Amino acid sequence: MKNIKLRVKSAIILFAILIPFLFTTYFGKTSGKIIGISFFSVISVWATYEVLSHSILKRWENIFLSIISILIWAFPLDWYANNPSDVNTFVSMAQKTGFNIFELTQQIKKTIFFGYNQIANFGLIQFSLILTIISLFYLINLFLLKRTFKEFIISYIVAVFATWFIPLSFKALFLYNSASLYFVFAVVSIPVITDSTAYIGGSLFGRKLIKVGMAPKISPKKSWEGGFIGFAFGSLFVFITMYLGFLTNNQTFTIFTNWKQLVVGMFLLPFVSIIGDLVFSLIKRLYGIKDFSNLIPGHGGYMDRFDSTSFVVIATSAILFI
Repeated sequence: MKNIKLRVKSAIILFAILIPFLFTTYFGKTSGKIIGISFFSVISVWATYEVLSHSILKRWENIFLSIISILIWAFPLDWYANNPSDVNTFVSMAQKTGFNIFELTQQIKKTIFFGYNQIANFGLIQFSLILTIISLFYLINLFLLKRTFKEFIISYIVAVFATWFIPLSFKALFLYNSASLYFVFAVVSIPVITDSTAYIGGSLFGRKLIKVGMAPKISPKKSWEGGFIGFAFGSLFVFITMYLGFLTNNQTFTIFTNWKQLVVGMFLLPFVSIIGDLVFSLIKRLYGIKDFSNLIPGHGGYMDRFDSTSFVVIATSAILFI
């Protein structure tokens, strides 16, 4: 009971901090977008450090690698170009309050899926730089640290994944927030509904039909029954939040605009929500830790709470191109 009270109290404090920034990012036009991009990027650096801090590298090396994850935000350079006539630039986006799903899709295409950088004259520049820097750090430490090859490989793969994927997911979340408060609500709520109903379903029916757990070595408490129930309710929630606006011809609540997106979304989004939870649970298992940090009392760190959300926001972004 004491732990539940602590979790509720921490959640209330967390939302009290986040909500003003969400509203500022959406309503604030240029100044709001600058505050928003600063806020989301700082959180992404911290979230990246939460994961990297448990690697085999020294603390200062993990801090440095976490900071270079900001490269995901810095590129493409031409996104920041002062060209208001280009609808795909940050300047154009920042001049108005909110934009529709088609404009959001163009922003995502430019900034999330590594569009060609016209100023730098290079594609995939941010990922290439991050991969090169991380590889150099690990190559040097290969001869300095007395660790097994398996430990090096695990730590290296996790570092590349975290330093690229985590800031990319927060950057996508920033774009959804800039476009619509409803969009960011829908994306964040899918893993909440999926995980919550999976937990309730697992508590009531777990291992009644299928005795073997879903992933006993990664997350022993997860059951197949809970997973199926979470998937079913998650799919229903995707239909309501992502497609009902299109059926009722209400653009404000429209995210998916054709039946192909709907079908893929109803199957993929609850699935990746579960997978996202398992992936970050696997990382914690490999590092022998319970939580990534104790930043949020009773909950752990940012990536203990936003693990599933990071996968859902990237998957939703990909579905928009179907």
